[in-house]
Amino acid sequence: MKDLPLGAFISMTYRSHFVRINHRMKELGLSAGQFFVLMVLSDEQGVTQDHLAGVFLIDKGSIARAINVLEEKGIVRRITDESNRRAVRLYLTEAGEKLIPEVAKIDKEWEEAAFTGLSEEERKHAMTLLRRISENSYEAAYENGDKKWKVFPGKFSNR
Repeated sequence: MKDLPLGAFISMTYRSHFVRINHRMKELGLSAGQFFVLMVLSDEQGVTQDHLAGVFLIDKGSIARAINVLEEKGIVRRITDESNRRAVRLYLTEAGEKLIPEVAKIDKEWEEAAFTGLSEEERKHAMTLLRRISENSYEAAYENGDKKWKVFPGKFSNR
């Protein structure tokens, strides 16, 4: 398999991550789509749907659907920004806050499985390389100046 292009390995990693996360989130009555919203909100509350769409480089409709489910389940609440009535900020509810440790555990278990057989130094090096590859890929995708998000949105390397 070493002759496969980098994109194929990235795709396999993304898809297997999605399958595992989706399976585990179903135990909580949620899905992988909601998982990523929860992980962002666990790090930074008060963000907008537009911000989330930028972080994940996905359309606003997908984010809206994920948030609708989380709001219906009482996990997230929307609050209109008083300084900009068009902006709606997202916050975890008390139930959402209580859910975060379990959601974080799901992510940590996947990460441990993905890094099986690697030393701590290799893990750190892999994360550094993957972050740089992601940044380079993002920049290449928007090299014609039509970049919607001005700065690489992947700020979750400190977890």
